[in-house]
Amino acid sequence: MALQLLEHPGITLASGTGLDLPHQAARSRAMWLAGRQQRPPLLLVMLLWARHCPDVVQSLDRHLDALFADFRCTPQGWSETQAARQVLAALNLQLFRQRQAGQGMVELHAGMLLVQGDELQFLQAGSVGLARAQQESLHILSGREGQALGTQAELALVQHSLLPCRGEHLLLAPQPLLDVSNLQGLCQPGGEAPGELLQPLLQAPGAAVLLRVGENRCMAPALATAACPALRQITCGQLLDGWTLLRECPYGPPERVYVGRDESGREAVLWFADEDAGEAFWQREWALRRSPQQALPQVLSPHQARSHAYLVLAKPPRGMRNLSDWVAAHGKPDAQTLLSLVTQLIAAVRSLQRRGMQGLWLNPRQILLGDDGRVLFLPGAAVILPGVARQPVPEQAVPLAPELRSGRALDGRADQFALAALVYWLMSGQWPEAARGDVRPGHCYVPLATFATHVPQGWDGVLARALAPQPQARFEALSEFQLALQQPLQTRRSQALRRAPLQIARLAALGLVALPLLLGLLLSLGG
Repeated sequence: MALQLLEHPGITLASGTGLDLPHQAARSRAMWLAGRQQRPPLLLVMLLWARHCPDVVQSLDRHLDALFADFRCTPQGWSETQAARQVLAALNLQLFRQRQAGQGMVELHAGMLLVQGDELQFLQAGSVGLARAQQESLHILSGREGQALGTQAELALVQHSLLPCRGEHLLLAPQPLLDVSNLQGLCQPGGEAPGELLQPLLQAPGAAVLLRVGENRCMAPALATAACPALRQITCGQLLDGWTLLRECPYGPPERVYVGRDESGREAVLWFADEDAGEAFWQREWALRRSPQQALPQVLSPHQARSHAYLVLAKPPRGMRNLSDWVAAHGKPDAQTLLSLVTQLIAAVRSLQRRGMQGLWLNPRQILLGDDGRVLFLPGAAVILPGVARQPVPEQAVPLAPELRSGRALDGRADQFALAALVYWLMSGQWPEAARGDVRPGHCYVPLATFATHVPQGWDGVLARALAPQPQARFEALSEFQLALQQPLQTRRSQALRRAPLQIARLAALGLVALPLLLGLLLSLGG
């Protein structure tokens, strides 16, 4: 039952841990962090309570490490409260995916306190409550059963905006601990120090954090925000932030993507940025984190703060290859395989568009395809990202819509152009002229029949429209483009189904005519 104290003229904090039960425990952590956009420093307090969890203490410590590391890496354009919400949402989605994959049914509840200046925010996910006590009055913001992290894809979160008063006590704890504790001692003015008030509560299972609001509300001195420069030299065997780099990956930008193993034995893909981590880097990471699409990689939380600019991604399923290698091994895909690939890519692109990313570079080295037909898109460069200025276009990027190269206004139809160019490349082996950087004035669409022998009827017209140099001449939406590709295949399939009964009827009629003749022949031979 070790107590930790954090004393400051504005806030006095005591935290401690009670009894741990088999597969059930709670842990807390508090830390001063730099404020954003000239706001005061932030006191961030987190409490996690887990049930039905093997290695529960180690698991809680890893989750707390990851939550604080993730919070430091959220875009600076976000408010502190928005950053806290997104960090919890990312953990919720990670736990939900684990449940869907049958990797455990851990029940994790979370509570967060954000104290900044004269304001306090309480974020509540599951059965963690907050008791407010002052001058013989006690009010409890009760936690809620059935809303633990990971039970659904969308985060079930309750947010309370509070204005704490001088001398007020705030007790953060699992709801069962609040239910069985005598909290009247918190209501007495003056009296015991927070550490002494907290000790009796820790005779029961759980953990708790007690804050006392002081008279002097000045905050801690300003703290510097850590920088994340790009790592220029990368070699296998290198140690970085607890990761050991094992081997380079045969996908993604060359010499920038590696498989690494951390100190706990977890393996992941580390994608190193070419430039120092700025607002655009973090916005791209969090757009990926917030997407539940299966065709996009799962971003993992590192257990240590990152010293350099890189993403940590879940390893792709075994056997997946980048599109260039897949085509080299299997040849050009048939129409049905190609349609399945494009359908999954469209779902991934639409998911990113909903999160503010447009003008994507669909590099074949960053699109993985498995033998089972599953697609995984590793999005790199994007011209439009939320909260930042328009990003420059990589010189070597192909395919890109003409409006991206010329700096003109763009919308989601730029990504439609890139998808159509990718289909064209997969069927013909070369990029359409409009998608290349050396495009000539007055160029024309070259039909796929020039390069490929088996082109579904109508696809040339669909691709010619999607590859139009002017965005207004293309399809209005990606869903319309997808439907236009599907329709010829569906028509051909329905015609084949209609022909099948006719063929069966013809065979039956032929059998009725031939059977008497065959019987007569047999009888004559027998006579």
